[in-house]
Amino acid sequence: MAIPGSSGVYYGGSVAYNTKRAKKLLCDDSKLHETLLANSSSSEAGAYIQSKLVWTGETAKAFCEHLNVDYAISEGGASGPTFRPEGLTKGFAALAIAGRDDKTGKVEVLAQKVIHSPHADRQKNMRLFADSAAELALETIMGISSKHESKSLSGASTEAGFWLNRATHLRTDQEALDKLEKHPNAKCVVLLDSNQCLMKSSEDGTFDNLIILPMDAPPIHDDFLPKSFLGLDPDQNPIFAVDITNKESISNDNLLIGGTFQNTRTHAPLLPAHENELALYATALSQWKRTHKFCSQCGSPLTPIQGGTCLKCTSCDNHSWPRQDPSIIVLVTNRNGDKALMARSPRHGPKLHTALAGFVEAGETFEQAVMREAFEETGIRVDPDSISYLSSQPWPFPRSCMIAFRATADDQDQEINIDPNELVSAYWFDKAKVQKAATVRGATMNHDVAAKALEEDSSLEVLIPPKGVVARTLIDNWLSDA
Repeated sequence: MAIPGSSGVYYGGSVAYNTKRAKKLLCDDSKLHETLLANSSSSEAGAYIQSKLVWTGETAKAFCEHLNVDYAISEGGASGPTFRPEGLTKGFAALAIAGRDDKTGKVEVLAQKVIHSPHADRQKNMRLFADSAAELALETIMGISSKHESKSLSGASTEAGFWLNRATHLRTDQEALDKLEKHPNAKCVVLLDSNQCLMKSSEDGTFDNLIILPMDAPPIHDDFLPKSFLGLDPDQNPIFAVDITNKESISNDNLLIGGTFQNTRTHAPLLPAHENELALYATALSQWKRTHKFCSQCGSPLTPIQGGTCLKCTSCDNHSWPRQDPSIIVLVTNRNGDKALMARSPRHGPKLHTALAGFVEAGETFEQAVMREAFEETGIRVDPDSISYLSSQPWPFPRSCMIAFRATADDQDQEINIDPNELVSAYWFDKAKVQKAATVRGATMNHDVAAKALEEDSSLEVLIPPKGVVARTLIDNWLSDA
């Protein structure tokens, strides 16, 4: 479908997406073809990559629907050695997997990723992108996460999304922000008390979608409601976050039809990747502004500026921005690799066990934090040379960034000695038990969901966090080990 240098002739180098006579190759779907053509003209690298996310998502859904299959995988990008968009010098691929809900049959995008290559070697990139698509399929469809998932260690990196353009250059332009808020296609993520988002759940509670409302929906347009500018979607439509402090103040009952406010911490992991980013970003800004009311230098009130992404002191003019506190999360395994150490904290539901986690202290490296937290919480010492980075995830509860590691216990005969102030229990779990727990769907970090899962299958000995949480990425990574 594409040859070297074709990006100078066809947008993105892909014949199927961009010639009128190729519509037949797109299931003869005029709407799909027009959508792809409408998102193919950007000459700027960031917008170009975002357009490919639109392409692959829409194409995967269309093929899944038209061919009546359970899953469809779509890939689009630029492999090199030549690139049309300005600022693009290395290969990338946008991947999307669409699938059907088991009960409703509705087709949705299940996962999306952008793969960034460290070079412009076409042949190597084609292999990289194909391997990455296979890995994403295994993770999404089979629940198996590749042990090579952390590409940053081997020269390439993956991003879950890059759907949202945060448009940081617009934050200091108040006139532009005012126009964006009044844009006819302006949308918003709605929060309640900074810790819940308006979502729509599937009937069985296993899948959520973020409800994104138009900015002119009552009472969203209320000038007194705190708003934050999140950025632009792939169609360049502005997206804001609006924080409602009192659910009773919602005067329009239609606002909640088909949706409910769900706890962001337990339900955001079930959202598609780009919606998860929106929910966590909106929550982070809202929580930050709610807990930072006064200047740390003079004590005077703070007022939001730059689209709600910065706070300015009304007296001394001091500026402050949101912060993330680094926290490590580590899955410790035994020397044989057939058992993993997982713990349950008081806030977790029944039998919910997960990887060990804790804040990085001042003057401490991530690796030192891994060793300290494992020992303080469970009494288990890890081999310093076994510590390896896997991934990271923002976790604005209240303002953490989780840095995920794998590690091996220094001696598998060590006795577990938990800190009762931190944990309820900790055990070595074998793969068979954890693999069975991996089949449970839904927001398992929610107490009611966890209790229901155990009621439906009393043979479950452990529950684990859902996909979309970095702790689950660690666990799936271990389960995929040979």
